[in-house]
Order: sequence, then C-alpha cells, then structure tokens
Amino acid sequence: MLLKISKLFLYVSLFCVVIVMTSTFFPFIGGKDYFFRFSVELALIFFLLWWAFEARAGEVYGRIRETIKHPLFIAVSIFVLVALLASFFAYDPHAAFWSNYERGEGAFQMLHYYVFFTLLVLLFDGEEEWRRLFKVSLAAAVLMVLYGIFANLGWADNFIGPYGGNPPDGWWARLTATRFQGSLGNPAYVAPYLLFSIFYTVYLWSSRKQKKDFVSGLFYGFTSLFFLFFFILSQTRGALLGLGAAIFSFLVAVIIISAEWRRRLFVVLVLFLLAGGLLIYNRNSNFVKSLPGGRIFDISFSENTVSTRFWTWGSAWQGFKERPILGWGQENFSPLFDKYFDPRHYVPGQNTETWFDRAHNIFLDYLTETGILGLLSYLGIFAVIYVEFFRKYIVKDKRFSAAEKALVVSMPIGYLVQGAAIFDVLPMYINLFMFFAFAYYWLYKAHESR
Repeated sequence: MLLKISKLFLYVSLFCVVIVMTSTFFPFIGGKDYFFRFSVELALIFFLLWWAFEARAGEVYGRIRETIKHPLFIAVSIFVLVALLASFFAYDPHAAFWSNYERGEGAFQMLHYYVFFTLLVLLFDGEEEWRRLFKVSLAAAVLMVLYGIFANLGWADNFIGPYGGNPPDGWWARLTATRFQGSLGNPAYVAPYLLFSIFYTVYLWSSRKQKKDFVSGLFYGFTSLFFLFFFILSQTRGALLGLGAAIFSFLVAVIIISAEWRRRLFVVLVLFLLAGGLLIYNRNSNFVKSLPGGRIFDISFSENTVSTRFWTWGSAWQGFKERPILGWGQENFSPLFDKYFDPRHYVPGQNTETWFDRAHNIFLDYLTETGILGLLSYLGIFAVIYVEFFRKYIVKDKRFSAAEKALVVSMPIGYLVQGAAIFDVLPMYINLFMFFAFAYYWLYKAHESR
C-alpha cells in the first residue's frame, strides 16, 4: 500500500505544469516548483516508509544494488554530483544552491529531479506502468494547453492571458494572434515541453499491443496533431528545428532498421525535406505569413533576437575561460554577463535587452554554470544511451518495433537541437529526467516484459 502511494505522488508530480499561483510575483514559476518538490518529497517519504514496514527483507537493497551497476544510472548520478559540487564552489553558493523566485532552479531543485529519476528507476519495472505514466503526462499536457485556450479566449477571468485591455475580436484571432504560452508563461517553454509529449504519444501508438485497433490508433493520431498544432502556435523557432531534426533522424533510423518500410519512408523523407525547405525559403511570402504560427518558419541570423544570442554566447565563452572546471554555479550567469557585457546590447534611444541570466543555449549554460566537468557529464548521459543501445544489439531485437527503436534514437537529437537556442527549466527538466528513467527501463528491463 505504501509503495502504491509513493507511485501515486510520482504521477501527481507531473501535474506541476498546470499550477499557476496568481498571488505570487512570478505566478508561472513558484507554484510549479513548490508542487513538484512537495510531490517528490512525499513520494520519497512513502518509499522509505514502505522500505521500513512493508518491503521484504533485502528487497530494497537488491533493487538498489541492481540499479547502481548500470552505466546510465551512473552517468546521471555523476552529472548531478558535478552540479552539486559546482554549487558549493560557485561565485555565489547561496544562489547556486537555492536559486531564486524567478527561475526556481539550482542544486536544491536538481536534487529533487534526481530523486524523481531514481524513484522512477527503482519502482517502475513494467511496460504497463510506463504506459500509464506517459498517459498521465499527456493528461497534464492537455490541461496545460486548455489553460492557455481559456486564457487566450478570456473564458476565465482569473487565468493570466497574453492580452491587455483590448484583445482582438473573434475566437480564432484571440487564439492565434500571439504566441501560445499555455500555463507555462513562456512560449519558448511550451514547444520543448510538447516535443516530449509528442514523443510519448507516438511511443504509446507504436508500442500498443493491438496494432490493428483502429480506435486507439485514431486517438493517438489526433492527440499528436493536437499537440503539434499548439507546438506551432508557440512559434518557437529553435524547437521547430529540434522537431525537424527529430523527425529526420526518426525516418532515417526506421529506413536503416526496417527493410519493410525502407522504400516508402525514403519517399516520405524526401517529401519532408522538400516541404520544410520550401516553407523556409518562402518564409516572407504572404501565404506562409498567413499560416497560424507562420513566424516559426522565419529563420534569419540577422534578426535582432538572434544577434543578441550570439553576443551573449560570446560573454558566456569569456566567463567559461575564467572558471573552466566547475564554472560559476547555477543561477550565477548574471554576474558573468555583467562582467563580460557586450556593449552592442545597448542601443541609445531604443528598448533593447541588456540583462541575461542564461546563455540561452543549454551547452553554454552547463559549460558556464558547471564548467567543463558539468558539460561533459551532461553530454555523457546521452553518449551512454547511444552506446548501450548499440552494445545491447537492440537494433536487431525483434521484441521492439522499428518505430520504438527510432523514437528512442531520435528524441535526444530533437531535444539537443532545440536546446541550442533555449535553456532548461522545470517543464523540460521533468521530461528530461523522465526520459532518462524510461531509457534506463527500456535498455535494461523492457526485454523482460516483452
């Protein structure tokens, strides 16, 4: 019973993305952090109570001993350990460990992600448990989107929407006239969050037992399109590149793995590349601009927001060279940015952005905040996933469909590509650590339940 309660709170923790506390200064941040931390802490408490009062003698010890020997668990543990060390030796250790109300990240939050990951690894052993967890995550994603719909359309007065006193006329205009932010408060968070949701949906579709079940296939297909629609409405160009990279790598992987689908998917791959290229090439046409979320295809290196990213990355590189081993610590990018400020950010007489607390690039963020050790340990997790994937000959394992294999290969690629223009926060972290836990199950346990 206590173990079921522990699992229940892990399910509950996924709904943190829906929490919006209008009474706080940062309504889209604090409530989510408190809800997630409290849920994970309760899950840990009930796990420990189960260990003390209900578990069989040696059962927990056996699970832990089996878990810690696998390379993927070791890789995630090393990354978290380096993040903790970086906070202890940070420019401002207090900020690095506890973070602030605006972001809510830091070593203290990282410990909660690690507990979340570890409990998932220890407690979720079966295929049905993981399918249930993905379904719960999809339910949370739907609620996140519904919040945004209600806020945009003005259907709930206490929902924070994107419009001030003069929203556009018509429900379609209200839904599409601005970048969709859901209950996350930032369109740039919505897209990568939904990228994971699309992964879960397609995995549930590809791994369902009754392949000829038309109803379930239709449901998962509709759900994927639902998430894709609001993904586009978020108009996040970095995430679009990530999705494109994920789809491309997925198609290539299936073509390599499955001889049955090779010829048909090669045609799909060519059409996908042509369609994407044409949309980007004609991004300035009236047709593309009129599409919902048409901004997403307007990829230009000369745009002001892109230029500020490059200048900020230059500051980040200078900061890394000053503290290369363990970096400046989490939530310590601001003093680095101020010290190596690029004056091109400031244009007299214009409303320009002259303050950054992130490099807006996950690789440079980890490099500056946790040093070369942090970046290498972070990338090492993905390296372990791919090495273990091929070392265990999963490519040839017929217990997994070609689509399942291709999904596990392509999801990290999509995430890493989109991360070149954004940073990790709670909505991405919970999905990232859940993916790590799922990859652990899929690499080391899934064959037992097939």
